[in-house]
Amino acid sequence: MGLDKSIVPGMKARAKSVLSTEGVPFLFSLRFKVALSFSLLLLLLSGVIAVSLVRYEWIFLSVESQKRAKSLAENLAVNATDPLLASDDLRLGPITESTLLNEDVRYAYLVNHQGRIVYHSTPGKTDSIIDLDHVPPPAAGIIQFVAPIVAEDVTIGKAVVGLGADYIYSAMKETLVGLLLPLFAVTVLGIVAIFFLAGVQARKIERLAKAVRAVGFGDFLVHVDARGRDEVGRLTRHFNEMVRQIQEARGETEKNFRETISSLAAAVEAKDAYTRGHCERVARISHAIAERMGMSSADQKDLDMAAILHDIGKIGVDGNIIGKAGPLKDGELFNMKRHPEIGARILSPMSSMKRAGFYIRYHHEHFDGTGYPDGLKGNDIPLPSRIINLVDAFDAMTSDRSYRSALGHEEAVGRLKSDSGAQFDPSVVDVFLSLEQEGVIGEICTEVKEKTD
Repeated sequence: MGLDKSIVPGMKARAKSVLSTEGVPFLFSLRFKVALSFSLLLLLLSGVIAVSLVRYEWIFLSVESQKRAKSLAENLAVNATDPLLASDDLRLGPITESTLLNEDVRYAYLVNHQGRIVYHSTPGKTDSIIDLDHVPPPAAGIIQFVAPIVAEDVTIGKAVVGLGADYIYSAMKETLVGLLLPLFAVTVLGIVAIFFLAGVQARKIERLAKAVRAVGFGDFLVHVDARGRDEVGRLTRHFNEMVRQIQEARGETEKNFRETISSLAAAVEAKDAYTRGHCERVARISHAIAERMGMSSADQKDLDMAAILHDIGKIGVDGNIIGKAGPLKDGELFNMKRHPEIGARILSPMSSMKRAGFYIRYHHEHFDGTGYPDGLKGNDIPLPSRIINLVDAFDAMTSDRSYRSALGHEEAVGRLKSDSGAQFDPSVVDVFLSLEQEGVIGEICTEVKEKTD
């Protein structure tokens, strides 16, 4: 049993619009969204690490500079103690200038207890007076330390050393190159890895989405390879189990449906003892012809149902007319010719049988337009109806009926050839004759006979 044809278009539309993963712009894809989220998180983490490293390096270098300034100032204070006590300004100059031998020292000076600068490395500032308790603060970019000059626990002056912060900036630059560039490279590689891993996961989801889409189109044989123990893997396994259960339920439903169809066909044949096995032969031979002509599997299913039930309309025809031994009168013939329309009406309430009923309605139309009920001609007659028309006629000719004996096989084949283009579609006749020469027709007839005897 196929899908309900009346709801398939809606199912296809919904499946295509909701489940399709084809043609999705990359910027709107799940892969991009997941990768972007993790990439932004990685960038944020890298930024925090970078800022923390820079801040730590700045604090470390600042503290080390303070220690160095303190060390130089204290060393200058110790060396200047005796000359300052002796008021030996000539010795104070070389002592102060020796401090400037350190490249990072920008200035150094000594102040006595009266607040007079007894020596300043910067020309023009010696002999200036300052507040000893409030030594002038350093200019921007200078790290300054003031060390007291003590003799016998008495402060007799102060030594001041100012370091330039240039080396700190130079060290920070080296840090940026040495630490931040590798961090940047690791971040870039991390982002690439994130996009790759997101792509791997997205492809799993895409495969699952395509499988769901296939189920939406009625393909219940689909199976998705379930890899991994993550959520996608579990979801995939649940999906496969769901499809398996649907397959089983669908198989049981199809089995019940086939049994129902067989019962209906048996009910039709019960009205005429001469037609035993007729419906099954028509169905199997029609299927063989349709398959050889390249008919789609969906159309073949509808053809199979139409063929097995092509005479279901005879349920609405008087049994005396069906079993009459002689020729039918006009009124009786009229009633008999109504059976294709009756059959179509019987099946019309069942949405899954509408197309089968459509084919049944036209299975007595002739290729030249002389058939019934609507006098359709040529390709206006559905191909399944043209196939059933030929097979029904052949089986009727080669079977005993209440009103005549069966024709010989060769004679029946001859009539098919002579009526090709008139009652029968020439292309269907050609395929039938090909199958007949291959022994397919005879094999089917033999199998059905053995089954019904």
